[in-house]
Amino acid sequence: MPHILCKNVIGLMLGFAIALGTPVNAQSRIPLTLPQTQPTSETDKFTNQLLGQWQSQDPKTKEVLTLIFAHNNQLFLILPTDDGSSIAIKATYQISATKQPMELDMALTSSDIAFTIFEFTPEGKLRVELNGVTPGKPRPQEFSSTTAIFDNISAATTVPENIEVIELESKNNQANRGIPIQYITILNQAQQAYYLEKGKFATNIEELGIGTNLETELYRYQIVPVRDRTDRVTITAQPKEEGLNSYIGAVFAIDNQKIVTGICESEVPAKSLSAMPNPPVSGALVIQCPVGFRMLP
Repeated sequence: MPHILCKNVIGLMLGFAIALGTPVNAQSRIPLTLPQTQPTSETDKFTNQLLGQWQSQDPKTKEVLTLIFAHNNQLFLILPTDDGSSIAIKATYQISATKQPMELDMALTSSDIAFTIFEFTPEGKLRVELNGVTPGKPRPQEFSSTTAIFDNISAATTVPENIEVIELESKNNQANRGIPIQYITILNQAQQAYYLEKGKFATNIEELGIGTNLETELYRYQIVPVRDRTDRVTITAQPKEEGLNSYIGAVFAIDNQKIVTGICESEVPAKSLSAMPNPPVSGALVIQCPVGFRMLP
């Protein structure tokens, strides 16, 4: 099923994934700070109103996107993954209540900042513009017809213990294994949403409407369409250095427009990709990884 608010958040998440894929020494992390503005009573008022957990649910897929606004300007974006679990991407945030709509800045690092707008509805819901919001792009000036609306579900400002929090990591940290997996997961979800709308898969990132790059310091990503683009597409992640595994994501459209997706990981570190996954067989809903690759759960 496509990711909740897929069209709205894919660019933002890929922008954050790129930053996550840019390793820094664990002893010299980039500070997660934003230039400070002069505090005002209005800004303090709305900062306090933001504290807690806000959730938006897709009425069709029932998948959710959760924002946790915490103290000390911390922000966590809780995202579902293909295996049914969730991850939390840690960022910081800052608001300005001096303009209308009010402004929200979200930073993963000091150089990866996404600029957007927000407001509270008369019913107390949170409206945040995520459509087309990507780190480095100009701030939208008005809300779109697809602006996400969030309900306040809890006053808690901490991430649940069973959810992994992803931060910048050093190159040798094992947590970096999750970065190409999450990157491909996001692209798989974008392709699913594109197919459900267009009846075919996208050939490039521009068709997906995502304004971001397909290359990080450690990996080079590529969208590989097949034939007329109506039955499958693959996304590859090839390491640029020795000692890293390769990954292949695949999205298949089978009978009755049912979508099957999966990610294959090379069994040993490898920089080359010799074959692509095959579609499920005999009514199964699991893709077939090529020789030398294993299916991720």
